[in-house]
Amino acid sequence: MYDTTSRPLKRQRTLNISPSPDQRSSSLTPPPGSPIPPLRPLPPAILLLALPGLLALPPTHPDFGFSLFLSLRSLRQCLALPAIAPDIECRAWTSLAEVGMRVMESGFCSQEGECDWAVGLHAEVEKALSKGLLIAQKHPSLRSLRHHLTLLHTHFAFTFPSSSTSPKFARAILRRLIASFVPSDPPGIVYDAHLALITQITAPPPSSNSATNTSPAPPGAPALQAILAAIDTLISLARKNHHPRIIALAHVIRLRVLLRAAAWPQRPVLGLIFDKDGKVNNDKGRINAMTNAKLDDNALPRWNSITAHDVNALSREYSQVRITPNQSSVEPKIEEESTQSDPAHASLVIHTLLSGTIFFTFSGNIRAAEQRLVALHEIIDSGALEGFKDGIVQIPLPPHPPLVVHTTHPLILLPLTFLVSATAKRDPVGRNPKRRLWAEAAINVLNTATEDIELPLWASLADRDEIIQRTVRLTADLLCELIAISIQRSEFDAAETHLNALLTLSYTHDLFDAYSARITLHAAHLAHALGDTERAGTCYRVAKSVDDERNAGVGYVGAAACAGEALLRIGLCAQTQAQAHVDPGMNEDASSDWLDAETHALAISAIQRCHGMGGTLEAVGKVVQAAVAGARGEIVGAKSHLKSALSLSTLAGENHLRALLLAQVGAQYLHTAPAHAMETLAVCETLGAGMGAKQKDVDGGKGKGKEREHDTDGGDGSIGNAPLRLWVGERFLDFKRANKPHRVAKQEAYNVMYRGAVEEMVGRARWPSAVESDHDGMVPADGEDVNMQNLDPDQDVEM
Repeated sequence: MYDTTSRPLKRQRTLNISPSPDQRSSSLTPPPGSPIPPLRPLPPAILLLALPGLLALPPTHPDFGFSLFLSLRSLRQCLALPAIAPDIECRAWTSLAEVGMRVMESGFCSQEGECDWAVGLHAEVEKALSKGLLIAQKHPSLRSLRHHLTLLHTHFAFTFPSSSTSPKFARAILRRLIASFVPSDPPGIVYDAHLALITQITAPPPSSNSATNTSPAPPGAPALQAILAAIDTLISLARKNHHPRIIALAHVIRLRVLLRAAAWPQRPVLGLIFDKDGKVNNDKGRINAMTNAKLDDNALPRWNSITAHDVNALSREYSQVRITPNQSSVEPKIEEESTQSDPAHASLVIHTLLSGTIFFTFSGNIRAAEQRLVALHEIIDSGALEGFKDGIVQIPLPPHPPLVVHTTHPLILLPLTFLVSATAKRDPVGRNPKRRLWAEAAINVLNTATEDIELPLWASLADRDEIIQRTVRLTADLLCELIAISIQRSEFDAAETHLNALLTLSYTHDLFDAYSARITLHAAHLAHALGDTERAGTCYRVAKSVDDERNAGVGYVGAAACAGEALLRIGLCAQTQAQAHVDPGMNEDASSDWLDAETHALAISAIQRCHGMGGTLEAVGKVVQAAVAGARGEIVGAKSHLKSALSLSTLAGENHLRALLLAQVGAQYLHTAPAHAMETLAVCETLGAGMGAKQKDVDGGKGKGKEREHDTDGGDGSIGNAPLRLWVGERFLDFKRANKPHRVAKQEAYNVMYRGAVEEMVGRARWPSAVESDHDGMVPADGEDVNMQNLDPDQDVEM
């Protein structure tokens, strides 16, 4: 039943098949019948020169340092060979300078991580640059290498200053290089030189901020003028060469420089919205027309402020939307060009929309900011960040090689988009406000980000550390947003938790000096909301002092702290005046202006500092002005300031501030127009209830705020702004006693609930006062620090 015949061990071919004459041989396969040529070994110089490119690894690879060691060794052996051709020797010196600077930037030459194979590398790199430039100058065929070596020399002199090099020396070399270019030079090299000059003028010297982990200070007026002059030169050159992408890049750089210099207070631009029927043409004619456009107002220098030309023209040409004034608000239209197919275009679009959103949020135009956010999220959701995962984009310059530009890494752009969205969404009213939603989503993105950051092969450990440091600073900024929205919604447990997390993060990553003013301001707002006036006043003064020391008295945090302290002191004076009116023996001595001289001086300082600091602080300054006018008995002036503040807060979407303003406006009309006052206070009460709305509505209805909160447990987190609602409820009670007696009992029940919430809020356990801390005289123990870290729900933010 089984075949017992043994089968052969290997099948043998019985048919002789000859190759077909039509069969084509591969370029790597010799034709049949021809002898195989013997392989010739590469010359040692060529092999050693090619090894660094073969051994190159990104800085995230575990063998990154070993690859640099082998690259240096191969280049040193190549240069030690006798009788090397000039071009090979010049390329070897160039590669040695490049690898050496990567080693130095990665910290292998520092005192902490110094390696034996990196000793004396600074002098070796300097010698390599000198030798390479000397050879390139002697041989005209090496002109491109001479330009490249000059750019390396300027980068080396700027990044690693010494007795013979300095940032000023590097900028002088760049200016000489730019002046030596001829029309036959590749445009990519020319643009590289111009961009390097702009970067070195913009960036501070490394020695000035190497010791402290702080943000660079904005450039002064002379430096800003020099930067914008260099950008104008680049735009003129790109227009002459008909390179619209370079023009777009220069305009984006200009806008970022102006934003960083905080040049917006002089001439804010408001009211720019999207055109309903506009279509975008990205041809050269429109771009040239845009770049040739002149400012309508020449009273101020071009560099002195951000103008409509900067924000509006950029958004029109390079942000996929067209913006014109005096049109209705609609959805932005996407232009035909796909940002996903052109990474350089996508990067310019994202940066422009981010800058526009920040500008209009600062200016207090929430409608214009939201329209840019819609376009920004559409681009991000389309996968535009996938086109430059390593943060490198190429701008084509046909028929020449493309220009390689190092842009913001996608790992930074995505959470930065969420942070800008959280900052622009100012409204704290609702069950799940967008400000908290975007901030939490960004923190989740940062926590789930992998440590394997995709970087180009020529990057160093310094580039990786910079990205990690930026993610940490983004996390700190997002925690600030969560603290602010929690205080606005009277979610004080969450506010303290996020504040403790921010303190832990700032101490862990040596960021406390950079965030100390903001942390203290958040602590002041939290204490002010809880009714701890003594601690709030101390924190306001400390925040103002710290910010004034860092920003020369013109910082945003300092202005906000000054306004907060002024309003706090005005409120305390008002309480004293109210008690004086209650006491019959003090009525006759009551003064018409019940503010003391110190409070007056503080209020005037707050008004001056808030002026020109954006829509929100401008409205806060008007509130301070109204309070001062009310203290003097100037009712008409107070109403005028309140009206201006209400318009600004409505335009900026600041419903938290708007609720306070509606309460003040309603109080002005309680005796003269009670019906109008009740309508205003009803809106105020609705906003106060909305700042504590739960995500799940138990009743499932859409009733008014008071009926919806009737079945709550009375906690301050569900009631919303309990002090505001109690004050409004007392005004309602007085009105209903005179006009609607049948609703008095219901209003009294609401007031009892609000009063209980306020008493519970005031009776909360607060941080120890400054006096108690002085009695302790001890730093926190290790166990206390661990307990503070346990409060942090996002413990994975440390990277």
